[in-house]
Amino acid sequence: MNKPRNLNISSTLSLLQVVALLAIPLGFVLQFYYYPLSEIFRVSFGKFSTAGAIDRQRILSVFRFTAFQAFLSTALTLLFGLPAAYIFARYRFFGKRFLNALFSIPFILPTIVTAAAFNALIGPKGWVNQILMQWSGAAVPPIRAMNTLQIIIVAHVFYNISVVIRMVGTAWAGLDTRYEEAARVLGASGFRSFRTVIFPLLRPTIQSASLIVFLFDFTSYGVVLLLGGGAFRTVEVEIAQQALLLLNLPMASTLSILQLIVTAGITLLDQRTGKTISGLRIPRVQGENLRRVRGFAARIWIGLYLILLTVFLGFPLLALAVRSLYVFPAEAKRIGIESGWTLAFFKQLFINDRRSFFYVPPMKALWNSILTGIATGSVASLVSVLIVFAETRHAWTKKIEWIFMLSIGTSAVTLGLGYLVTFRAQLRSPALIVAAHALIALPFAIRSIKPAFAAIPPTLRQSAAVLGANPLKAFRAVELPLLKNGILNSFIFSMTISLGEFGASSFLTTPERPTLPIAIYRYLGQPGPKNFGQAMALSTILLSLCLLSIWALDQTDKEISAQLREQ
Repeated sequence: MNKPRNLNISSTLSLLQVVALLAIPLGFVLQFYYYPLSEIFRVSFGKFSTAGAIDRQRILSVFRFTAFQAFLSTALTLLFGLPAAYIFARYRFFGKRFLNALFSIPFILPTIVTAAAFNALIGPKGWVNQILMQWSGAAVPPIRAMNTLQIIIVAHVFYNISVVIRMVGTAWAGLDTRYEEAARVLGASGFRSFRTVIFPLLRPTIQSASLIVFLFDFTSYGVVLLLGGGAFRTVEVEIAQQALLLLNLPMASTLSILQLIVTAGITLLDQRTGKTISGLRIPRVQGENLRRVRGFAARIWIGLYLILLTVFLGFPLLALAVRSLYVFPAEAKRIGIESGWTLAFFKQLFINDRRSFFYVPPMKALWNSILTGIATGSVASLVSVLIVFAETRHAWTKKIEWIFMLSIGTSAVTLGLGYLVTFRAQLRSPALIVAAHALIALPFAIRSIKPAFAAIPPTLRQSAAVLGANPLKAFRAVELPLLKNGILNSFIFSMTISLGEFGASSFLTTPERPTLPIAIYRYLGQPGPKNFGQAMALSTILLSLCLLSIWALDQTDKEISAQLREQ
């Protein structure tokens, strides 16, 4: 007679436990994600939205150009990324691990660093133009790549090619080579065996990679703003212009809603494609599909391709670092610094040359970014731990994970606009920037925490329960020590995202509390070689922080992988 009552009590306790676990995450996303989005809808469709405030022709034009440049960027990214994916999936060669790490760096970099890197290489004050001007004696830069559609497309390929290499390369490496070998035995040429056997198996992965790259290109903000110079208007740039410069919130809100519909559709389509991908991987012995490069022709084309790709992905970063340490003779005369190798640009970061009352030291921007990054990492990691902990205890909560993952399909500019509309009285609060950055990082933090939870054998938790430990005590004494690498991974990833975040920060930072990307943007927007040199110095500092974070992530990933293998 007592069993039904005991079951009801157990179910009630279980439900209360879930509510307690998810109270903080739900409250966080409801307050700082869904509420601002609802305010954007209110502004767009409410009484403040007038027909004169919304230019439908302008909206159509902006969306048309945004889709065009995203399609073109995605096509070129696939064109140059698929051969690299094939090389990494099928061949074993010297330096492969180093190149794999190098090719992954651009995707981790903030857009502000990418823009600064291309400025350092082929901008008006970049290496290529400065050298050509010295050789030819020209007074103006011979190469005018900035403020063109071409440089935007090149930067998008630079930024996203690692997505194609990683996703398609991993899937390609997991395919059983016996299918391809059987086709060749039956008389199919290399191209035909790829078209009829390999490509159908890889198609879901290629489609997923294409959708992700398209989503990143469609929501591109920093690259278009910084390299396009205002000459090109994507949806993101137009939202910022309408909200911050023209103060036309109904127009900006309408653009945000339409963009959110598009990005949500792309995200849902990618999730459907991902379900198809999950059944494609064929378990094989690690490295069984790899072979050494044989034949003169194969060595030539693979070697040349890897060299060209290394130059394309490595030279902008190298140019950025070197440009921050070198002053050309023509510049030296104008700014009163000796030409050659110098730390002058870094020293200038501590000096207020103009004696401006409103001067904010760039190093303070660095300190602001670090503090914001630490707070962002802490918030995102805490929320992620609670979400994944609830999923390990109550499997049905996985069905509501989408509530926390939707922010991955929302642009940072849309989020910044939502905060601008919703929290006008609190805009000077640093907590808003932390909340925005944490929401942007949350989906990645959740994905970082999950492998660490998966590496914990369920028997440990069961043994603790048998010994009388309640769920909270079992988590604190048994699981939490084993989760330290996963939590550290989540913290570093979230902090790295925060350090380079530019879109939401452009809406929320105040003049006296700039973040590092905002400070770099200000220097790039001011004339003179000294401002340019300081922008290069700050960008190099941000690049160094990102590279340090990548190294730390690699170390924690290795420890988590070792823990999974032991299990």
